[in-house]
This record gives sequence, structure tokens and C-alpha cells, in this order.
Amino acid sequence: MLFSALRFRPAYFVIGAAALALAACGGASSDEAAETGGDAETLDDSATGALAEMTRGSADATVTVIEYASVTCPHCAAFHESVYPEIKEKYIDTGKVRFVFREFPTAPANLSIAGSMLARCAADNGGMDAYFLVLDTLFKTQRTWIYGEKPREELIKIAAQAGMSEDDLDACITRQELLDFLTENVKIGRDKYDVRSTPSFVVNGTLRHFSTFEDMSAALDEAIEKAGE
Repeated sequence: MLFSALRFRPAYFVIGAAALALAACGGASSDEAAETGGDAETLDDSATGALAEMTRGSADATVTVIEYASVTCPHCAAFHESVYPEIKEKYIDTGKVRFVFREFPTAPANLSIAGSMLARCAADNGGMDAYFLVLDTLFKTQRTWIYGEKPREELIKIAAQAGMSEDDLDACITRQELLDFLTENVKIGRDKYDVRSTPSFVVNGTLRHFSTFEDMSAALDEAIEKAGE
């Protein structure tokens, strides 16, 4: 059993999973703009550390992309390996797009929540750079820490890369305010933008789904042109 293997307070994560209403990984297969009724958000950048918006790119960018993704979703990992690097180079690093990452857990629930919380706790000391370092590692090593015999030990190794001890990890995944924060992010994604699967992308308030660089690039070019009108 994954819960016993992790020794991460099973009841805590059962409650958390119910509150988060787990999404499907890779449930949407085509890029069609969805009329969700959600306007583009004005991000609150006042929070720091684990409770901050995890962003890349200029705050002055005319286009904001919010990705809803799960650290246990292989489709999300594939996007971050094969598509995101080119998007970052062409749009984020050049100041055209501000990219926001929000967690939207998928099965297995306990691991998805624990991994998300670990990445956010890393930001308490190392800021967003530490968050995205852990996030990238979680995606790249999914098969090891999700499907290996000792997921807890693998997460401890990942935590160590961010300067966190085993005790730090245990304290991290019992932070109620952090679980509440993740729950609220999921609620916004589900209720405001109708997110039901991962990865999902909200481009200036419109829900989109992409699997290739070409599809996402075309949508971003369109959004940039529209924002400049």
C-alpha cells in the first residue's frame, strides 16, 4: 500500500484528496478554446515562499498562461520535457508571456499531494528557483519515485537536493495551510476555468489544451497579437 510505504499520515491525505477532487491525467486530447466565462486573472504577487504564485517571466507580459498540472501525470511530464523548454526560450525568457504553474493533483493521490507540497516547501528557503528545480526533478524521475518500491526514500532524496532534511519533509507534508492553499487553487481551476484534466492551460482567461510546441506557439502568437490590439 502506498500510504503505508510512505508513512505520511494516511488519513491526512485521504481528506486532502477528497477536498482536491482529483483530475484525470491527459483527459483532453485536442486544442480547442473553451468558453469558460473566466476572465484573465490579476495575480496576487504579495505572498512569498510556499504560498506564492509560482511564476516565470515578466510581470509586465501582455499574455499570462496558467498551467494546471500534476507531478504524477506522465502527460504533464512529457509536456515539460518536450514542449516547455521551447516555450520558455521563445516566449517566457523574451518577456512576451508570464507563465504560472498551479498544482492540480491526479492519482495516486497521496504521492501527488506529497510531491506538490514538497516542491512548495522548497520555495520557503530557495524561492521560486528551488520550487522549479524540485518540480523538474519530480517530472524527470516519475517512474522512480511513483512506481518504485520505496517512494518515501525517493522523495527524501529529492528533498535533499533543495537542502531539506527528512524531518523537514515530514513537517512539510503536514502543513494544513499549504493543503488549504492547494485546495483553493484547484477550486479556482475547476470552478472558474472548468479544468478537468491535466495538463490544462489558461491563456489570458481562456482554457486550452496543447500537446505540441506548434499548437501552443500558434495559440500564444494569437493571444499576443490580440493583446496588442
